[in-house]
Amino acid sequence: MRPILLLTLLLASPAFAGPMRLKGGTKSENKLRLFVENDAKLKARIQDAIKREERFVAEARESDLRDAVSDASVNDLRSDAEKTTGEKRKALLESMPGMKAYGGPACASLAACVEPDMSIEVSNANDVPGILRRMIRPWMTLQQERGSEIEVVTAEGAGDAALTVKLKGVDAAPLTLNVSPHLIGGFSVWFDHPEAAAALYAREREAVLKTVR
Repeated sequence: MRPILLLTLLLASPAFAGPMRLKGGTKSENKLRLFVENDAKLKARIQDAIKREERFVAEARESDLRDAVSDASVNDLRSDAEKTTGEKRKALLESMPGMKAYGGPACASLAACVEPDMSIEVSNANDVPGILRRMIRPWMTLQQERGSEIEVVTAEGAGDAALTVKLKGVDAAPLTLNVSPHLIGGFSVWFDHPEAAAALYAREREAVLKTVR
């Protein structure tokens, strides 16, 4: 996978100073988009994931990993995915279990968002920024209804962590959002400690909805 446009923009991207504070609504949605698409540190972390994904796919072509897969149909899909590029490769990846792309906005309102996404599989690196925004949106909506905000910061250090999301006024550790490359291509975008994060969201959502009933 070679997302040329995404990689070309990396060198021209500014670094945002301090945490990105977001309260919800159209203005915050736009700020989040600009941050996710343009922050130099975040793009460097995504680029690192892209390079590791390309290396994994290259290594898989020369390894016997597919021999360990007993399902012949899945094995054939993986082999085909490794041999193809562009839109054909994207379509093949999306035909694998859990790799179908998500479409449209999610969690535009707190009442409609019962359970936020804890993990999403992505077949194309160019889709990663949009998926990061999708996974942050429920927490931004939650905080908007609480009359508060989130603080989004690009993660530091080695590893898959891409962003941290702090819920101001909530007694909880910041959420960590990761981007992990797959051995056969594609990426997983996921929160650390998903059960704890889901429980936190459910608790705070219920508290907010009780006040408006």
